[in-house]
Amino acid sequence: MSRLENMTLIAITCGIYASPHRFIDALSGLYQCTVYEDPVLVKQTAQAHNLKTDLLFRSIQCRQIPFDNFTHDRKKCLAALKVQISQNILNGPCLFSGVLSHLIPASVSGIYRIMSATPMRIRRQRAMSLYQLSNQAAATAIARSDQRDQRFAAQLNLDSLWDSARHDMVLEWSKIDAATHDITREAVSQTLEKIRPDIESSMENANKNMHAVDFNISSRVEAALAGLGHHLIVESDSGHVMVTLDRKVMNLARAQKEIVDIARAVPGVESVKTKIGPNFYKGGIVRNLNLTAPFKRKT
Repeated sequence: MSRLENMTLIAITCGIYASPHRFIDALSGLYQCTVYEDPVLVKQTAQAHNLKTDLLFRSIQCRQIPFDNFTHDRKKCLAALKVQISQNILNGPCLFSGVLSHLIPASVSGIYRIMSATPMRIRRQRAMSLYQLSNQAAATAIARSDQRDQRFAAQLNLDSLWDSARHDMVLEWSKIDAATHDITREAVSQTLEKIRPDIESSMENANKNMHAVDFNISSRVEAALAGLGHHLIVESDSGHVMVTLDRKVMNLARAQKEIVDIARAVPGVESVKTKIGPNFYKGGIVRNLNLTAPFKRKT
């Protein structure tokens, strides 16, 4: 069996204390998916790439990283997360829960994206009952987490992670089990019956393309190039890699040669080309200043 066969790929966007647990359990059981929550992905990535979990979280949350201009740790961490996510996709049916699935590029077809519109009161109740937080502490923790998610969105050049247009469906919380602070079993069953045709259609599309393999190749190339520190966009088409330099570099010819040499050594790469992106000439250090010469003083 090809590793792309039966490639169920589902992503549920949800914030802290917002995971639709009952829905995830039913969905993953129906399609035999392995569930990857954001902390699990971070732990996997830390172990596989010899990175500290704190450094990964700092990179995701756009928090300050000492000497990052020299170490390029943020780029390395985000690239490593992409590699881990792409590897999980290739390993079998999977369901991502959290916000890190937004690292999967739009070119990967067959992914069914769900946004969980979890009511704020449910999130606060969970924080209070499960983690013994006060109402005020729960509200503060949720607000801080949502702000960190917004900074993560900004890194991906997204206005918001909660844009319904970026998702195939919005999960409603109209029927809630007061005892578990979750969607009722009846509502979960009704929702699954409603979306099953769409999910299975996306599975058929996934089986017909190599986009998941190309995501894995482009991610590994991006990880290999992260140490250079350039602003790069890496894309792969059946192993033919295009690297776009999207910010100005000091020596373009030298940078292009380094990129090609490093990328060619990545397994699965058939060819490498580079090009200049639309932002390449923006943000230089030269400023056009409107200055006038001072008048000559009369003596």
